Amino acid sequence: MGQQPNIELDVDRLPRSAPEPGAPSGWKPDRPGEINSPSDMPVGGVFGNPSPDSGWVVKLVKQAEFDRSSRVLDDVVATIASARASVFGRGPVPDDVEAALIILGLRDGGLDSETRRRLDEKRFVWMSKVPHEVVSGRAVLDDIDRDFLHQSLDNIRAGLAAQLT
Repeated sequence: MGQQPNIELDVDRLPRSAPEPGAPSGWKPDRPGEINSPSDMPVGGVFGNPSPDSGWVVKLVKQAEFDRSSRVLDDVVATIASARASVFGRGPVPDDVEAALIILGLRDGGLDSETRRRLDEKRFVWMSKVPHEVVSGRAVLDDIDRDFLHQSLDNIRAGLAAQLT
């Protein structure tokens, strides 16, 4: 339908040939430290050991049965279990808590007396460092090889003596 002769149109109401403002230009993240893929994610040291849903480990630790002689022991067990879960790239499971308890010497089934004695000494050193750590249990993770955490529970129990040297 054409324009009626008695209606004046403003210039602003005429059809435009191009949309204004124009379409936005493309953008790619290029800031320093930008994480674009899983391989860009820094791990260890001050970056910690991120894993999905690592807060779940707190509930798993509370459900586990072990000697809670120290108030911070739960935090140390949670840190080790979260680190083990992050090695596998998943959230924590009960086996991660068991691995942490084995590493700390709180599950000594199958360990010889010399390994238990050295583990008790190491645990004393690790627990004495906890008040000075930002993340409780960081000293344990500094002493334990990351590849060691990737093993099964039986292999962790068997290889614990070698890790304590």
